[in-house]
Amino acid sequence: MYRLTGSLPDRRPLSLFAILAVFLVAVAIFFSGCSKDGGAEENAPVPDSTAALADSAAAAPAKKGGLLARFRRGEKEAKKEALKVPVELAVVGRDDVASTLGATASLEPEKLVDVQSKAAGQIQSLPAEEGDWVESGELLALLDGEAESVALEEANLRAAAAQREFARGEALHAEQGISNKELQDLRFRWEEADAQRKAAALRLEYTRILAPFSGRVTERLVAPGQHLVAGTTLFRLVDSDPLLACVYLPEKLAARIAVGQAVRIVPDSAPERELPGTVLRIAPIVDTRTGTVKVTCRVSGREDLLRPGSFVRVQVETDMHADVLVIPKRALVPEGGETYVFKAVADSVVKVSITTGYADADRVEVLAGLAEGDRVVSVGTGSLKTGTKVEDLAGKAAAAADSAQAKDKRS
Repeated sequence: MYRLTGSLPDRRPLSLFAILAVFLVAVAIFFSGCSKDGGAEENAPVPDSTAALADSAAAAPAKKGGLLARFRRGEKEAKKEALKVPVELAVVGRDDVASTLGATASLEPEKLVDVQSKAAGQIQSLPAEEGDWVESGELLALLDGEAESVALEEANLRAAAAQREFARGEALHAEQGISNKELQDLRFRWEEADAQRKAAALRLEYTRILAPFSGRVTERLVAPGQHLVAGTTLFRLVDSDPLLACVYLPEKLAARIAVGQAVRIVPDSAPERELPGTVLRIAPIVDTRTGTVKVTCRVSGREDLLRPGSFVRVQVETDMHADVLVIPKRALVPEGGETYVFKAVADSVVKVSITTGYADADRVEVLAGLAEGDRVVSVGTGSLKTGTKVEDLAGKAAAAADSAQAKDKRS
């Protein structure tokens, strides 16, 4: 029987350092498996405790930076998704829409004359000047009328003498002192002298050039002291209220217009202003060269906005569609021959193709593509596309106003 010699090895408990090394190795393996580059494979051999400690110390900060970067990228993407484009929305409603035809014209005064002299003579005075407003019958110019005054005095004397001779003849005729023929001759001479007196008075009156109507002197063409002949133009006189705009419309459309119908006048000098007008007259014939009918519109506008010669746009209503779907004209997005709008669905928009009908200055009729109550983007369509998140500024402002009003009531 053999005898065992020696002793068994000591079975002391593991040291604290060994336990810590094993824990750090396990942590290093876990983080290396979750790293961006995939880390070590699960079946890789475990290094010794010192190497594992070094590797874990190097791997932990790298992993921490990768997780933070991914968190920040996700936060940016969430903010980007939450960003909304500010717009203004309009609700599709119902209203009457008129079909209007636009035409351009230059304004013409209803009264425009060249004031001419009916007598010859030298200008003695010119009371009127360019830019002056004169009333009907007011003196514009005075000619030297000495010759006409002398002629009138002579005519008055001759007429008075002829009248006395006729009166004496009537007395003699009553006593049968002259015949009927002699009395008729005396009557004729008196009437002739009286007519000459009236003609002399009229020639003297012609030396006073008067305004034929109330208006403004736009041009003076003569100077004081100038000698005139009959027919010389002295002034240009204009009555600018009302003004006329003559447009030429196709015969088919002109047949839909009536005298007295309302029109809208938009001056080129102030396109934001719109002045009312009426159809004054419609030509009874068609221009054979153009196939159009002349329509004269009358506008009683402010003189500071409208003047003779001003360029305006005339909008004439030719037809009316009642109780139809309408949206603001600024909501339209023309593209490639088609017409689109951005329809609001929840908090985003969808690009929708629509068919339009009549349109006026601000609104357009919708024939297809939208329904009553739909909301469309009326302001801010430039940067939109299908799926873009939007925020209604008008609705937000209304909500803020309501909140402030409610707060005031509570206070």
